Amino acid sequence: MTVSSASVFLRRLGLGVLAMGLVGLAVAGCVRLLEPRTSDATYHLLDGASSPDTVSAEGSSPDTTGLRIGLRTPRLASYLDETRIVTRHDANTIEFSEFHRWGEDLDQGIGRSVARALEARPGVRSVEMVPWPRGATFDYLLQLHVLRFEGVGPRPPGPDADDQASPPEGHVRTRVRWTILDPADETMLARDRTEHRTADWPVTDYRALTTRLGASLGVLADSIGARLEALDRR
Repeated sequence: MTVSSASVFLRRLGLGVLAMGLVGLAVAGCVRLLEPRTSDATYHLLDGASSPDTVSAEGSSPDTTGLRIGLRTPRLASYLDETRIVTRHDANTIEFSEFHRWGEDLDQGIGRSVARALEARPGVRSVEMVPWPRGATFDYLLQLHVLRFEGVGPRPPGPDADDQASPPEGHVRTRVRWTILDPADETMLARDRTEHRTADWPVTDYRALTTRLGASLGVLADSIGARLEALDRR
């Protein structure tokens, strides 16, 4: 290739690169990159689950001579092992909300709430959740099996419903089977089931639903705590 030919080639190459750049700028001006879409979902937690009878002031000193409880990870009925909050419309029909979800794994939220409520009771020194600290020793082990944890009622009104009409009401229902074990050999010391139901729940009010579900865990902790006290007196 002669010097003249090389010069022509380089000039054409430069014009081609410039043209491609201009096309790229034109495309960039017409096509906007998609921005991350914010979620329309509301996320809920079970904090404040203790019932009025078991609430203690935040930061209060625990009983330093009471029982030490090891709480295993709660087991959930398979349909509850979801981030979406569950409502039940009849014996065999459930619905998962796309716009109201748990802000954490439900088993962890339930475990933490029950642990806090138990620790607020007199006679309980600590409740440790899995993973337990190395070398931790306990007076009792506790296993929860959550069978029901949901709102129950008719379906919410559709988009064509009268905005002035009050939403239909349902109820909130919790059912938990619990087992207390001897930590030495995991012998079963006690087993029972706690059920709790709260009426007058507007089926569109998910904040009220999660608040009442949280309060039911305080009732559960009361039942378990009373049994622990009875076992410890033996």
